[in-house]
Parts: sequence; C-alpha cells; structure tokens
Amino acid sequence: MNRRTLLIVLAILVIVGLGYYFYSNPIAPAFSYTVIETGDRQHRENEEFYTVQINYPDKTPLAERGSGGAENRAMATITRTAADLVGQFKEVGNVNNLSQEEKDRLTQANQKYSLNVGYKPYSSGNYVSYEFDIFMDTGGAHPNNLFKTLVFDLNGNTVELGDLFTNSSYLERISQMAQTQVRDQLIARAGEASVESLINEGIAPRAENFANFVVDSDRLRIFIPPYQAAPYAAGSFEVQVPLVDVKDILKPEVK
Repeated sequence: MNRRTLLIVLAILVIVGLGYYFYSNPIAPAFSYTVIETGDRQHRENEEFYTVQINYPDKTPLAERGSGGAENRAMATITRTAADLVGQFKEVGNVNNLSQEEKDRLTQANQKYSLNVGYKPYSSGNYVSYEFDIFMDTGGAHPNNLFKTLVFDLNGNTVELGDLFTNSSYLERISQMAQTQVRDQLIARAGEASVESLINEGIAPRAENFANFVVDSDRLRIFIPPYQAAPYAAGSFEVQVPLVDVKDILKPEVK
C-alpha cells in the first residue's frame, strides 16, 4: 500500500470514527436551565412583556435500559424540542417587536405574554415516551393549549406512529376508534346536540391528526388539542388504542 492510499484509508477511518462518536454523543443546543426540587430541568425567562417556564426531564430511563449513547441521543432531542418551543413562542408572539400599542395594553392590564410547559412520562417494554402540555398566551382572544410528544426506542431514536405498524391500514383503524371516543367524550361534556360541532376532518385517517401519541404500557394514548376535532370550548381529547385491538398490524417489537 503506497503512502497516498494509506492516507486515504486513515482519513476514511477518522471520518467514520467521528461520525460514530457524534451519533453516540450528539450535542444538545445551548439552553440554560436549573435543576429544580422535583429533579426536572427548568428553563425560565421573565422579561418586561413575556414570561417563559418550561420543565423537561433531567435524565431518561434509557440511561439504564437503553443501548450505548441512547441517553445522550434522547436528551439532545428533548433539549432541542424545549428550545424549539421557546423559539416558536417568541416567533408567534413577536415578543421582541411588539407595537407600542400592544406594550401599552399589556402594561395597563398588568399582563404578559406567557409560555408554560409541563410534561408527563410514559413507559412500555421497548419505548420511553413523554407528553408535553403547552399553554401559550400571545394576546389573542384566548390562550392556546397544545400537545407535543416524543417517543424513543431503546437506542434513543425518535419513533413516529407509523413506525409501530406493518402497513398504513393503522390510520383507518385508529380513525374509527377516534370517531367513537371523541364523539362520546363530546356528548359527555356538552350533550347529544354537541355532536353537530364535531370536526370530522380533525380525526380523519391522516398521519398528522394522530402525531401526538405515547406508548403507555399496553396501549397507545393519542392527544388531540382544542380546535382539531371540535370548537375550542369543547377542550382537548384523548384517544386510547389498546394494543391488543391492533395486534394483527403491530410490528413484533411493539407487542
């Protein structure tokens, strides 16, 4: 092997080695936080016209359960998600470029735009999931209540709902369950006549309608925010899908 060939081989080995290192040890974005009494990380901002408080995990069960690098990958994703939520809030609220009229309104009302995010963990055999509850007030007619979920496999990689199934028929099956469960929840809250306000497009068999999900032991929990399937006043909905009811189209690692 001549010198030139040797240098090329060494360069390739270095590139491959670095790629594996950064895959195993991804770098999370710079995002200030303190660890609070509950053991969570908390990012806070308290400015003249807006406040932010977002709690997220300081560690995940993947530190013990996952493969090498799984914890680092998951925590990098969680941190990036938290940072993105703050960035989206600031962009939607235009908090750094408020008009003088809006500043005066907020001052007179003793109000501030706000973002508050909490979370709930879920676990099952091969997955670790988090559901983030998002409260965002940017001066509109009412605040927005949203969901964001993250599901990780034991390698710390993110999992989409479709990754759990062998084919796309899962969308029709879940949509049918959503139609029944959302309808029942709506009637329980507002009476039989409220069914007329059901927004069927929000629970139609499309992947984006069921993107916010977690794997919780023996079932999937799917979170549907206000406005998606019914008017804002009806609130949010949760659709539960027992794994046994879709076991014929689940991938083996999910069962």
